[in-house]
Amino acid sequence: MIARLGARWEDPARRARLLLWLWLVSTGFTLFGFGVIFYRVLFPR
Repeated sequence: MIARLGARWEDPARRARLLLWLWLVSTGFTLFGFGVIFYRVLFPR
């Protein structure tokens, strides 16, 4: 698996796609987390 990741990292186009995918996933988790925080603050039980 590390060898496959290394092979993808060598190609600039694949590296850009991989970094974009990782950025989108991390941004999605961050926005989801803030959404949960705001939901808990605005609608407490």
